[in-house]
Amino acid sequence: MAGKENCGHDDNGGKGCAACRREEVFPYWCQSCQRPVPEKRCPYCGLKAQKKKD
Repeated sequence: MAGKENCGHDDNGGKGCAACRREEVFPYWCQSCQRPVPEKRCPYCGLKAQKKKD
């Protein structure tokens, strides 16, 4: 993951790139938790997640 010194975004909370938001780029999306997850089964709620569309 890139450090903030290499990124052109500022600290705008939810705006900016994934590194600024401290969000990993995961291939699945949990509709229930409204967040990206690393695998098909959400580790936070246990429900199935959907593959993100590129």
